[in-house]
Amino acid sequence: MRLHSQSFFLVRDPTSVQISRRRLQDLVKKWGLRLDEFSDTALTVVTSELVTNAVRHGTGTVLTITVSANLGRRRILVEVYDGSLVLPIPHWADSEGETKRGMALIDRLSLCHGAEHTTCGKCVWAEIAMPPQRVARRQLILHPRRAARAVARRLGAAHQPLTPIRAGRRAGHGRHSSTVPQ
Repeated sequence: MRLHSQSFFLVRDPTSVQISRRRLQDLVKKWGLRLDEFSDTALTVVTSELVTNAVRHGTGTVLTITVSANLGRRRILVEVYDGSLVLPIPHWADSEGETKRGMALIDRLSLCHGAEHTTCGKCVWAEIAMPPQRVARRQLILHPRRAARAVARRLGAAHQPLTPIRAGRRAGHGRHSSTVPQ
């Protein structure tokens, strides 16, 4: 199970929304995560809404954003910390309203979300689904058993036992005879 995690600080200002999206995209690229269209959109919108809510309704001058990617669980967790003790309350916007849709969007686009008190205020968080990730070459070199399992899964033979390959009679010629029936 591979984990990536990083926190960064932003001034509680409307410009922080755009900065947080850009920082998040940089982290996804740095960590080598592969996102599909849905997960990329969900991550962008949810992050924007979490930071927007913290800017509008939070207190203090600084926001802390923590992003964690758990490749084993195929989830990205986004946490936004601010100094307010008031937890968000979901509102239902009317059809003409342009505000009060943030928590409804977060609810629709995330696997789960929540808010909790911290020692210095609150944390509002959401988990976003990621598509399966490719195995990097570096992982294959460092973990050959994982590489073999990944290849077996890729070939659809995860449930079939691997059969040994016997060397041919003439060593050094690179010939092998397989015990797998053709």
